[in-house]
Amino acid sequence: MTSVETTSLLVENPGVVREEGTKSEQWKPSAIVSDFATLGAGTALAAVFNTLMVFLIPRLVSVEEYGYWRLFLLYAGYVGFLHFGFVDGALLRWAGRTLETIHHDVGPSWKYLVLQHAAVILPLCAILGVVPRVPGHIRIVCAGVLVFGLIVNSVTLLQYSLQGARVFRPVAVAAAIPPGAFVALVFVCRLRSTPTANELTVLYGVAWMVVLLYLWARVRPRLGSSSESSWSLGKKLTAVGWPVVLANTAFGLVQSADRLVVSSAMPIHDFAQYSLAASTMFVPVTAILAISRVFFSHAAVLEHEDRAKIYARVSRLLLAAWSLLPPYFFVLQAFVQRFLPKYIPSLPMAGVLLFAVIFVAGIQILHTSYFYLYERQREFLYLSLGALAVGLFVALAITVKLRSLFAIAVGQVGALAFWWLLNEWTLRRITGQSGRDWLRVFSVVGWSAASFAFTLWSVARMSLRIPLYYALVACILWFCLGDDLRFSWRLVRASAAGAS
Repeated sequence: MTSVETTSLLVENPGVVREEGTKSEQWKPSAIVSDFATLGAGTALAAVFNTLMVFLIPRLVSVEEYGYWRLFLLYAGYVGFLHFGFVDGALLRWAGRTLETIHHDVGPSWKYLVLQHAAVILPLCAILGVVPRVPGHIRIVCAGVLVFGLIVNSVTLLQYSLQGARVFRPVAVAAAIPPGAFVALVFVCRLRSTPTANELTVLYGVAWMVVLLYLWARVRPRLGSSSESSWSLGKKLTAVGWPVVLANTAFGLVQSADRLVVSSAMPIHDFAQYSLAASTMFVPVTAILAISRVFFSHAAVLEHEDRAKIYARVSRLLLAAWSLLPPYFFVLQAFVQRFLPKYIPSLPMAGVLLFAVIFVAGIQILHTSYFYLYERQREFLYLSLGALAVGLFVALAITVKLRSLFAIAVGQVGALAFWWLLNEWTLRRITGQSGRDWLRVFSVVGWSAASFAFTLWSVARMSLRIPLYYALVACILWFCLGDDLRFSWRLVRASAAGAS
Protein backbone atom coordinates (compact mmCIF):
# COMPACT_ATOMS: atom_id res chain seq x y z
CA MET A 1 0.00 0.00 0.00
CA THR A 2 1.41 3.37 -0.97
CA SER A 3 1.50 6.39 1.27
CA VAL A 4 -1.20 8.08 -0.83
CA GLU A 5 -3.55 5.17 -0.27
CA THR A 6 -2.75 5.21 3.42
CA THR A 7 -3.57 8.89 3.70
CA SER A 8 -6.89 8.44 1.91
CA LEU A 9 -7.87 5.70 4.31
CA LEU A 10 -7.02 7.78 7.32
CA VAL A 11 -9.44 10.47 6.29
CA GLU A 12 -12.22 7.97 6.90
CA ASN A 13 -10.42 6.47 9.93
CA PRO A 14 -10.91 2.87 8.88
CA GLY A 15 -12.12 0.35 11.38
CA VAL A 16 -13.47 3.03 13.72
CA VAL A 17 -17.01 4.30 13.24
CA ARG A 18 -17.58 7.75 14.70
CA GLU A 19 -20.72 9.76 15.04
CA GLU A 20 -21.26 12.46 12.43
CA GLY A 21 -19.86 15.82 13.30
CA THR A 22 -17.38 14.59 15.88
CA LYS A 23 -13.74 15.54 15.56
CA SER A 24 -10.74 13.36 16.11
CA GLU A 25 -9.53 13.65 19.66
CA GLN A 26 -5.96 14.27 20.63
CA TRP A 27 -3.63 11.82 22.29
CA LYS A 28 -3.66 12.83 25.95
CA PRO A 29 -0.75 11.31 27.88
CA SER A 30 -2.39 12.05 31.22
CA ALA A 31 -5.53 10.16 30.12
CA ILE A 32 -3.41 7.27 28.89
CA VAL A 33 -1.51 7.05 32.16
CA SER A 34 -4.77 7.25 34.10
CA ASP A 35 -6.32 4.45 32.06
CA PHE A 36 -3.15 2.36 32.32
CA ALA A 37 -3.20 2.87 36.10
CA THR A 38 -6.88 1.90 36.33
CA LEU A 39 -6.54 -1.21 34.21
CA GLY A 40 -3.12 -1.88 35.70
CA ALA A 41 -4.60 -2.10 39.18
CA GLY A 42 -7.05 -4.75 38.03
CA THR A 43 -4.30 -6.51 36.12
CA ALA A 44 -2.03 -6.51 39.17
CA LEU A 45 -4.78 -8.07 41.26
CA ALA A 46 -5.46 -10.58 38.49
CA ALA A 47 -1.74 -11.33 38.36
CA VAL A 48 -1.77 -12.20 42.07
CA PHE A 49 -4.69 -14.58 41.60
CA ASN A 50 -3.21 -16.03 38.42
CA THR A 51 0.06 -16.64 40.20
CA LEU A 52 -1.82 -18.48 42.92
CA MET A 53 -3.66 -20.44 40.24
CA VAL A 54 -0.48 -21.32 38.36
CA PHE A 55 1.30 -22.67 41.41
CA LEU A 56 -1.67 -23.85 43.53
CA ILE A 57 -3.11 -26.38 41.09
CA PRO A 58 0.15 -28.37 40.59
CA ARG A 59 0.40 -28.80 44.38
CA LEU A 60 -3.15 -30.16 44.63
CA VAL A 61 -3.28 -32.64 41.75
CA SER A 62 -0.99 -35.23 40.19
CA VAL A 63 1.21 -34.41 37.22
CA GLU A 64 -1.15 -36.30 34.88
CA GLU A 65 -4.29 -34.56 36.18
CA TYR A 66 -2.48 -31.24 35.85
CA GLY A 67 -1.65 -32.15 32.27
CA TYR A 68 -5.32 -32.73 31.42
CA TRP A 69 -6.30 -29.47 33.15
CA ARG A 70 -3.72 -27.58 31.14
CA LEU A 71 -4.98 -29.34 28.00
CA PHE A 72 -8.42 -27.82 28.61
CA LEU A 73 -6.90 -24.36 29.13
CA LEU A 74 -4.81 -24.72 25.98
CA TYR A 75 -7.79 -25.36 23.71
CA ALA A 76 -10.08 -23.01 25.65
CA GLY A 77 -7.75 -20.25 24.47
CA TYR A 78 -9.20 -20.62 20.95
CA VAL A 79 -12.90 -20.33 21.76
CA GLY A 80 -12.89 -16.83 20.27
CA PHE A 81 -13.04 -18.52 16.89
CA LEU A 82 -16.61 -19.66 17.64
CA HIS A 83 -18.03 -16.17 17.07
CA PHE A 84 -16.50 -16.07 13.55
CA GLY A 85 -15.33 -12.47 13.93
CA PHE A 86 -18.61 -10.94 15.13
CA VAL A 87 -17.20 -9.73 18.46
CA ASP A 88 -14.08 -8.30 16.81
CA GLY A 89 -16.26 -6.48 14.30
CA ALA A 90 -18.16 -4.99 17.24
CA LEU A 91 -14.92 -3.64 18.73
CA LEU A 92 -13.92 -2.05 15.42
CA ARG A 93 -17.37 -0.46 15.20
CA TRP A 94 -17.34 0.81 18.79
CA ALA A 95 -13.72 1.92 19.27
CA GLY A 96 -13.43 5.66 19.87
CA ARG A 97 -17.16 6.22 20.52
CA THR A 98 -18.97 6.99 23.75
CA LEU A 99 -20.87 4.37 25.72
CA GLU A 100 -24.13 6.23 25.14
CA THR A 101 -23.80 6.02 21.35
CA ILE A 102 -23.05 2.28 21.32
CA HIS A 103 -25.32 1.14 24.14
CA HIS A 104 -28.24 0.45 21.81
CA ASP A 105 -26.10 -2.05 19.86
CA VAL A 106 -25.04 -4.20 22.81
CA GLY A 107 -28.30 -6.01 23.55
CA PRO A 108 -29.06 -7.10 19.97
CA SER A 109 -25.41 -8.04 19.55
CA TRP A 110 -25.56 -10.37 22.55
CA LYS A 111 -28.82 -11.89 21.28
CA TYR A 112 -27.19 -12.65 17.94
CA LEU A 113 -24.13 -14.08 19.71
CA VAL A 114 -26.21 -16.54 21.75
CA LEU A 115 -28.21 -17.76 18.75
CA GLN A 116 -25.09 -18.09 16.64
CA HIS A 117 -23.28 -20.10 19.34
CA ALA A 118 -26.30 -22.36 19.85
CA ALA A 119 -26.28 -23.11 16.11
CA VAL A 120 -22.63 -24.15 16.37
CA ILE A 121 -22.32 -25.74 19.82
CA LEU A 122 -25.40 -27.98 19.88
CA PRO A 123 -24.56 -29.92 16.68
CA LEU A 124 -20.92 -30.28 17.74
CA CYS A 125 -21.93 -31.62 21.17
CA ALA A 126 -24.29 -34.08 19.48
CA ILE A 127 -21.53 -35.28 17.17
CA LEU A 128 -19.15 -35.56 20.11
CA GLY A 129 -21.66 -37.75 21.95
CA VAL A 130 -21.96 -40.34 19.16
CA VAL A 131 -18.40 -40.51 17.85
CA PRO A 132 -16.92 -43.83 19.01
CA ARG A 133 -13.48 -44.50 20.47
CA VAL A 134 -13.01 -41.05 21.95
CA PRO A 135 -11.33 -41.29 25.38
CA GLY A 136 -13.56 -40.09 28.20
CA HIS A 137 -11.25 -37.32 29.39
CA ILE A 138 -10.87 -35.99 25.83
CA ARG A 139 -14.66 -36.02 25.37
CA ILE A 140 -15.09 -33.97 28.55
CA VAL A 141 -12.35 -31.51 27.53
CA CYS A 142 -14.03 -30.94 24.15
CA ALA A 143 -17.49 -30.46 25.64
CA GLY A 144 -16.10 -28.12 28.30
CA VAL A 145 -14.36 -25.99 25.67
CA LEU A 146 -17.56 -25.61 23.60
CA VAL A 147 -19.73 -24.55 26.54
CA PHE A 148 -16.96 -22.32 27.87
CA GLY A 149 -16.87 -20.56 24.49
CA LEU A 150 -20.35 -19.07 24.90
CA ILE A 151 -19.49 -17.72 28.35
CA VAL A 152 -16.15 -16.20 27.37
CA ASN A 153 -17.38 -14.65 24.13
CA SER A 154 -20.33 -13.07 25.96
CA VAL A 155 -17.87 -11.61 28.48
CA THR A 156 -15.66 -10.35 25.66
CA LEU A 157 -18.58 -8.62 23.92
CA LEU A 158 -19.52 -6.73 27.07
CA GLN A 159 -15.88 -5.87 27.77
CA TYR A 160 -15.46 -4.52 24.24
CA SER A 161 -18.41 -2.18 24.67
CA LEU A 162 -16.70 -0.65 27.71
CA GLN A 163 -13.22 -0.81 26.21
CA GLY A 164 -14.31 0.87 22.97
CA ALA A 165 -15.82 3.70 25.01
CA ARG A 166 -12.66 3.87 27.16
CA VAL A 167 -14.52 3.05 30.37
CA PHE A 168 -11.77 0.98 31.94
CA ARG A 169 -12.71 0.71 35.61
CA PRO A 170 -15.24 -2.14 35.19
CA VAL A 171 -12.88 -3.75 32.68
CA ALA A 172 -10.18 -3.70 35.36
CA VAL A 173 -12.53 -5.30 37.87
CA ALA A 174 -13.57 -7.90 35.30
CA ALA A 175 -9.93 -8.81 34.71
CA ALA A 176 -9.50 -9.79 38.35
CA ILE A 177 -12.78 -11.63 38.92
CA PRO A 178 -12.23 -14.92 36.98
CA PRO A 179 -8.90 -15.94 38.56
CA GLY A 180 -9.97 -14.63 41.97
CA ALA A 181 -13.29 -16.47 41.94
CA PHE A 182 -11.62 -19.61 40.61
CA VAL A 183 -8.99 -19.66 43.35
CA ALA A 184 -11.71 -19.16 45.99
CA LEU A 185 -13.80 -21.99 44.53
CA VAL A 186 -10.79 -24.31 44.43
CA PHE A 187 -10.07 -23.62 48.10
CA VAL A 188 -13.68 -24.40 49.01
CA CYS A 189 -13.62 -27.58 46.91
CA ARG A 190 -10.33 -28.61 48.50
CA LEU A 191 -12.00 -28.63 51.92
CA ARG A 192 -14.10 -31.57 50.72
CA SER A 193 -11.62 -33.49 48.57
CA THR A 194 -8.82 -33.06 46.07
CA PRO A 195 -10.37 -31.72 42.85
CA THR A 196 -9.97 -33.64 39.60
CA ALA A 197 -9.22 -32.08 36.24
CA ASN A 198 -12.92 -32.33 35.31
CA GLU A 199 -13.98 -30.58 38.53
CA LEU A 200 -11.43 -27.84 37.89
CA THR A 201 -12.98 -27.31 34.45
CA VAL A 202 -16.45 -26.86 35.97
CA LEU A 203 -15.16 -24.46 38.64
CA TYR A 204 -13.37 -22.41 35.98
CA GLY A 205 -16.59 -22.05 34.00
CA VAL A 206 -18.47 -20.96 37.13
CA ALA A 207 -15.80 -18.32 37.82
CA TRP A 208 -16.32 -16.85 34.34
CA MET A 209 -20.08 -16.85 34.88
CA VAL A 210 -19.47 -14.55 37.84
CA VAL A 211 -17.71 -11.96 35.68
CA LEU A 212 -20.43 -12.29 33.02
CA LEU A 213 -23.08 -11.38 35.59
CA TYR A 214 -20.97 -8.47 36.83
CA LEU A 215 -20.48 -6.97 33.36
CA TRP A 216 -24.13 -7.49 32.51
CA ALA A 217 -25.09 -5.49 35.60
CA ARG A 218 -22.66 -2.70 34.61
CA VAL A 219 -23.58 -2.45 30.92
CA ARG A 220 -27.29 -3.36 31.26
CA PRO A 221 -27.91 -4.20 27.60
CA ARG A 222 -31.36 -3.64 26.16
CA LEU A 223 -32.21 -6.48 23.80
CA GLY A 224 -34.54 -4.57 21.47
CA SER A 225 -33.03 -1.09 21.47
CA SER A 226 -31.13 -1.07 18.17
CA SER A 227 -32.52 0.40 14.97
CA GLU A 228 -31.07 -2.67 13.23
CA SER A 229 -32.20 -6.24 13.72
CA SER A 230 -29.88 -8.69 15.44
CA TRP A 231 -29.50 -10.59 12.17
CA SER A 232 -28.62 -7.48 10.15
CA LEU A 233 -26.16 -6.30 12.81
CA GLY A 234 -24.64 -9.77 13.03
CA LYS A 235 -24.03 -10.03 9.29
CA LYS A 236 -22.51 -6.56 9.11
CA LEU A 237 -20.11 -6.99 12.05
CA THR A 238 -19.14 -10.52 11.06
CA ALA A 239 -18.22 -9.31 7.57
CA VAL A 240 -15.89 -6.75 9.13
CA GLY A 241 -14.48 -8.97 11.86
CA TRP A 242 -13.91 -12.38 10.29
CA PRO A 243 -10.37 -11.56 9.08
CA VAL A 244 -9.65 -10.28 12.59
CA VAL A 245 -10.78 -13.44 14.37
CA LEU A 246 -8.88 -15.60 11.92
CA ALA A 247 -5.77 -13.49 12.49
CA ASN A 248 -6.29 -13.57 16.25
CA THR A 249 -6.76 -17.34 16.16
CA ALA A 250 -3.61 -17.70 14.11
CA PHE A 251 -1.86 -15.38 16.57
CA GLY A 252 -2.92 -17.61 19.44
CA LEU A 253 -1.84 -20.70 17.54
CA VAL A 254 1.59 -19.20 16.85
CA GLN A 255 1.98 -18.37 20.54
CA SER A 256 1.12 -21.92 21.52
CA ALA A 257 2.49 -23.86 18.53
CA ASP A 258 5.08 -25.44 20.79
CA ARG A 259 2.45 -26.63 23.30
CA LEU A 260 0.19 -27.94 20.54
CA VAL A 261 3.00 -30.09 19.19
CA VAL A 262 4.13 -31.24 22.64
CA SER A 263 0.56 -32.12 23.67
CA SER A 264 0.05 -34.27 20.58
CA ALA A 265 3.48 -35.82 20.09
CA MET A 266 4.87 -36.32 23.60
CA PRO A 267 3.62 -38.02 26.80
CA ILE A 268 1.20 -36.16 29.06
CA HIS A 269 3.91 -35.96 31.74
CA ASP A 270 6.22 -34.04 29.39
CA PHE A 271 3.32 -31.80 28.34
CA ALA A 272 2.61 -31.01 32.00
CA GLN A 273 6.23 -29.97 32.56
CA TYR A 274 6.33 -27.81 29.44
CA SER A 275 2.92 -26.36 30.14
CA LEU A 276 3.97 -25.21 33.59
CA ALA A 277 6.99 -23.50 32.03
CA ALA A 278 4.69 -21.70 29.58
CA SER A 279 2.15 -20.82 32.28
CA THR A 280 4.78 -18.99 34.33
CA MET A 281 4.69 -16.34 31.57
CA PHE A 282 1.00 -15.76 32.30
CA VAL A 283 1.65 -12.71 34.48
CA PRO A 284 3.55 -10.65 31.87
CA VAL A 285 1.18 -11.84 29.13
CA THR A 286 -1.78 -10.64 31.22
CA ALA A 287 -0.12 -7.24 31.53
CA ILE A 288 0.40 -7.17 27.76
CA LEU A 289 -3.29 -7.83 27.19
CA ALA A 290 -4.26 -5.01 29.55
CA ILE A 291 -1.95 -2.54 27.79
CA SER A 292 -3.26 -3.55 24.37
CA ARG A 293 -6.84 -2.86 25.47
CA VAL A 294 -5.97 0.69 26.50
CA PHE A 295 -3.64 1.37 23.59
CA PHE A 296 -6.03 0.37 20.80
CA SER A 297 -8.92 2.46 22.08
CA HIS A 298 -6.75 5.58 22.39
CA ALA A 299 -4.85 5.05 19.14
CA ALA A 300 -8.19 4.86 17.31
CA VAL A 301 -8.77 8.61 17.76
CA LEU A 302 -5.38 9.70 16.37
CA GLU A 303 -4.40 10.91 12.92
CA HIS A 304 -1.67 9.26 10.86
CA GLU A 305 1.26 11.50 11.86
CA ASP A 306 0.54 11.11 15.55
CA ARG A 307 0.15 7.34 15.23
CA ALA A 308 3.63 7.04 13.73
CA LYS A 309 5.18 9.06 16.57
CA ILE A 310 3.34 7.11 19.25
CA TYR A 311 4.32 3.79 17.64
CA ALA A 312 8.00 4.64 17.87
CA ARG A 313 7.74 5.87 21.45
CA VAL A 314 5.68 2.94 22.72
CA SER A 315 7.85 0.33 21.01
CA ARG A 316 10.93 1.68 22.79
CA LEU A 317 9.13 1.90 26.13
CA LEU A 318 8.01 -1.72 25.77
CA LEU A 319 11.61 -2.70 25.16
CA ALA A 320 12.76 -0.83 28.25
CA ALA A 321 10.02 -2.39 30.37
CA TRP A 322 10.81 -5.89 29.13
CA SER A 323 14.50 -5.52 29.93
CA LEU A 324 13.51 -5.21 33.60
CA LEU A 325 11.64 -8.55 33.50
CA PRO A 326 14.32 -11.33 33.42
CA PRO A 327 15.04 -11.24 37.21
CA TYR A 328 11.47 -12.50 37.56
CA PHE A 329 12.95 -15.88 36.66
CA PHE A 330 15.25 -15.84 39.70
CA VAL A 331 12.25 -15.57 42.01
CA LEU A 332 10.40 -18.20 39.99
CA GLN A 333 13.36 -20.58 40.23
CA ALA A 334 13.54 -20.29 44.00
CA PHE A 335 9.79 -20.79 44.35
CA VAL A 336 9.65 -23.92 42.17
CA GLN A 337 12.65 -25.47 43.89
CA ARG A 338 11.07 -24.86 47.28
CA PHE A 339 7.38 -25.65 46.70
CA LEU A 340 7.09 -27.56 43.39
CA PRO A 341 10.12 -29.87 43.22
CA LYS A 342 8.26 -32.16 40.80
CA TYR A 343 8.43 -29.37 38.23
CA ILE A 344 12.11 -28.44 38.50
CA PRO A 345 12.70 -29.88 34.97
CA SER A 346 10.41 -27.12 33.62
CA LEU A 347 12.73 -24.30 34.74
CA PRO A 348 15.12 -24.27 31.73
CA MET A 349 12.14 -23.94 29.36
CA ALA A 350 10.65 -21.16 31.49
CA GLY A 351 13.93 -19.22 31.34
CA VAL A 352 14.02 -19.44 27.54
CA LEU A 353 10.34 -18.60 27.01
CA LEU A 354 10.84 -15.42 29.04
CA PHE A 355 12.57 -13.94 25.99
CA ALA A 356 9.48 -14.46 23.84
CA VAL A 357 7.58 -11.87 25.90
CA ILE A 358 9.06 -8.84 24.15
CA PHE A 359 8.03 -10.14 20.72
CA VAL A 360 4.55 -11.11 21.93
CA ALA A 361 4.16 -7.62 23.41
CA GLY A 362 5.15 -5.89 20.18
CA ILE A 363 2.81 -8.05 18.10
CA GLN A 364 -0.22 -7.85 20.38
CA ILE A 365 0.00 -4.22 21.47
CA LEU A 366 1.40 -2.52 18.38
CA HIS A 367 1.15 -4.71 15.31
CA THR A 368 -2.42 -5.91 15.75
CA SER A 369 -3.63 -2.40 16.58
CA TYR A 370 -2.04 -0.81 13.52
CA PHE A 371 -3.07 -3.55 11.11
CA TYR A 372 -6.67 -3.19 12.27
CA LEU A 373 -6.72 0.62 12.42
CA TYR A 374 -5.57 0.77 8.80
CA GLU A 375 -8.03 -1.93 7.65
CA ARG A 376 -5.26 -4.38 6.85
CA GLN A 377 -6.87 -7.29 8.69
CA ARG A 378 -6.46 -9.67 5.79
CA GLU A 379 -2.80 -8.84 5.40
CA PHE A 380 -2.25 -9.52 9.08
CA LEU A 381 -4.14 -12.77 8.65
CA TYR A 382 -1.84 -13.92 5.85
CA LEU A 383 1.24 -12.99 7.87
CA SER A 384 -0.18 -14.82 10.88
CA LEU A 385 -0.83 -17.94 8.85
CA GLY A 386 2.71 -17.81 7.49
CA ALA A 387 4.11 -17.42 11.00
CA LEU A 388 1.92 -20.30 12.17
CA ALA A 389 3.29 -22.56 9.44
CA VAL A 390 6.84 -21.65 10.44
CA GLY A 391 6.15 -22.13 14.15
CA LEU A 392 4.49 -25.52 13.71
CA PHE A 393 7.21 -26.70 11.34
CA VAL A 394 9.98 -25.64 13.73
CA ALA A 395 8.31 -27.22 16.76
CA LEU A 396 7.47 -30.44 14.92
CA ALA A 397 10.94 -30.77 13.38
CA ILE A 398 12.64 -30.27 16.73
CA THR A 399 10.25 -32.71 18.40
CA VAL A 400 10.88 -35.41 15.81
CA LYS A 401 14.64 -34.91 15.54
CA LEU A 402 15.71 -33.97 19.08
CA ARG A 403 12.80 -34.83 21.43
CA SER A 404 14.08 -31.97 23.59
CA LEU A 405 11.69 -29.66 25.43
CA PHE A 406 14.46 -27.09 25.86
CA ALA A 407 15.15 -27.03 22.11
CA ILE A 408 11.42 -26.65 21.42
CA ALA A 409 11.35 -23.56 23.66
CA VAL A 410 14.33 -22.07 21.81
CA GLY A 411 12.63 -22.72 18.48
CA GLN A 412 9.44 -21.05 19.74
CA VAL A 413 11.29 -17.86 20.66
CA GLY A 414 12.98 -17.85 17.25
CA ALA A 415 9.65 -18.28 15.43
CA LEU A 416 8.09 -15.38 17.36
CA ALA A 417 11.12 -13.16 16.68
CA PHE A 418 10.84 -13.96 12.98
CA TRP A 419 7.14 -13.05 12.95
CA TRP A 420 7.78 -9.80 14.83
CA LEU A 421 10.41 -8.74 12.30
CA LEU A 422 8.15 -9.68 9.38
CA ASN A 423 5.34 -7.50 10.78
CA GLU A 424 7.75 -4.62 11.38
CA TRP A 425 8.91 -4.78 7.77
CA THR A 426 5.33 -4.87 6.48
CA LEU A 427 4.24 -1.85 8.57
CA ARG A 428 7.39 0.23 7.97
CA ARG A 429 5.67 2.82 5.71
CA ILE A 430 3.01 3.43 8.35
CA THR A 431 5.18 3.35 11.46
CA GLY A 432 8.37 4.90 10.05
CA GLN A 433 10.51 2.20 11.70
CA SER A 434 13.79 1.33 10.00
CA GLY A 435 16.69 -1.09 10.24
CA ARG A 436 18.28 1.07 12.91
CA ASP A 437 15.24 0.72 15.14
CA TRP A 438 15.13 -3.05 14.68
CA LEU A 439 18.85 -3.33 15.35
CA ARG A 440 18.31 -1.48 18.62
CA VAL A 441 15.67 -4.01 19.67
CA PHE A 442 17.85 -7.03 18.94
CA SER A 443 20.86 -5.36 20.57
CA VAL A 444 18.98 -4.77 23.83
CA VAL A 445 17.45 -8.26 23.75
CA GLY A 446 20.82 -9.88 22.99
CA TRP A 447 22.64 -7.96 25.72
CA SER A 448 19.87 -8.68 28.21
CA ALA A 449 20.03 -12.38 27.34
CA ALA A 450 23.79 -12.44 27.78
CA SER A 451 23.54 -10.57 31.09
CA PHE A 452 20.80 -12.93 32.26
CA ALA A 453 22.84 -16.04 31.40
CA PHE A 454 26.02 -14.66 32.97
CA THR A 455 24.19 -13.73 36.18
CA LEU A 456 22.37 -17.06 36.37
CA TRP A 457 25.47 -19.19 35.91
CA SER A 458 28.05 -17.16 37.80
CA VAL A 459 26.15 -16.04 40.92
CA ALA A 460 24.48 -18.48 43.29
CA ARG A 461 22.74 -16.08 45.68
CA MET A 462 19.52 -14.50 44.44
CA SER A 463 20.12 -11.38 46.54
CA LEU A 464 23.18 -10.68 44.39
CA ARG A 465 21.78 -11.83 41.06
CA ILE A 466 19.12 -9.14 40.71
CA PRO A 467 21.33 -6.07 41.35
CA LEU A 468 24.09 -7.55 39.17
CA TYR A 469 21.71 -8.07 36.26
CA TYR A 470 20.33 -4.53 36.49
CA ALA A 471 23.86 -3.13 36.71
CA LEU A 472 24.79 -4.97 33.51
CA VAL A 473 21.77 -3.79 31.50
CA ALA A 474 21.70 -0.21 32.85
CA CYS A 475 24.40 1.02 30.46
CA ILE A 476 22.84 -0.26 27.26
CA LEU A 477 19.41 0.94 28.34
CA TRP A 478 20.71 4.44 28.95
CA PHE A 479 22.65 4.42 25.69
CA CYS A 480 19.80 3.08 23.50
CA LEU A 481 16.72 4.30 25.36
CA GLY A 482 17.87 7.21 27.51
CA ASP A 483 15.51 9.77 25.95
CA ASP A 484 12.53 7.48 26.37
CA LEU A 485 13.37 6.73 30.00
CA ARG A 486 13.60 10.45 30.74
CA PHE A 487 10.32 11.04 28.91
CA SER A 488 8.62 8.32 30.97
CA TRP A 489 9.86 9.83 34.20
CA ARG A 490 8.58 13.28 33.25
CA LEU A 491 5.24 11.82 32.21
CA VAL A 492 4.79 9.93 35.48
CA ARG A 493 5.69 13.01 37.51
CA ALA A 494 3.32 15.23 35.53
CA SER A 495 0.50 12.71 35.86
CA ALA A 496 1.09 12.34 39.58
CA ALA A 497 1.07 16.11 40.00
CA GLY A 498 -2.14 16.39 37.98
CA ALA A 499 -3.82 13.68 40.04
CA SER A 500 -2.86 15.34 43.31
